[in-house]
Amino acid sequence: MDSMVIKECGWLIAKGLAATIVISLLAMMIGTLVGWGVYRLSQSPRRWVRKVTQWWKVVVRGTPLVVLLLIVFYLLFGGHCPILAASIAMGLIFSNLVASILQSSIDAVGRGQLEAGLMLGFSRRQAMRHIVLPQALRIGMPAYKFQAVAIVKGTSIVGYVAIQDLTLAAQTIRNGTGNDLLPLLAATLIYFLLAWLLNKLLDYILLKLSAV
Repeated sequence: MDSMVIKECGWLIAKGLAATIVISLLAMMIGTLVGWGVYRLSQSPRRWVRKVTQWWKVVVRGTPLVVLLLIVFYLLFGGHCPILAASIAMGLIFSNLVASILQSSIDAVGRGQLEAGLMLGFSRRQAMRHIVLPQALRIGMPAYKFQAVAIVKGTSIVGYVAIQDLTLAAQTIRNGTGNDLLPLLAATLIYFLLAWLLNKLLDYILLKLSAV
């Protein structure tokens, strides 16, 4: 390959990588916030709120990511703002997982920890904030990291809404150059590096949160 082809391939990979990172981070932020909200609603004293939350989780869990992506992109955004649409679709899928991780992690800590905090004079909010949640974070972080990495890899489907992500960039280079090995190998290595960096970042965030 001459220098112009190499430069063009590099530009495609860089552009695809940027789209993959932006969508992944937005999806994780949206999913974490929505997941926390879904978890809180699932603990509501109102039965109808818990019922609606349960049905919401069933519907989102049962909808394939590609279908949800197309629904959000075409029906909600009218075929515009593909990166935001992809981030929201993937964030909704991630939110269900976050809500389940929160539920299982907080249950694993045990109600006794909360009751002990209340006996020590903490309010319910303070006991959750200073006693229950730090322990739940440590319990749930491995599952959260696993699902976060899955979200990064899941961005490989956003080409369905014409986003030039890392996978589509590799496919474009493969079609343009006729080289099957190098573009796909490069994409694989980049995804691996992204997953490794994300794990390190989440470990750092957990360390900082544990120190607060």
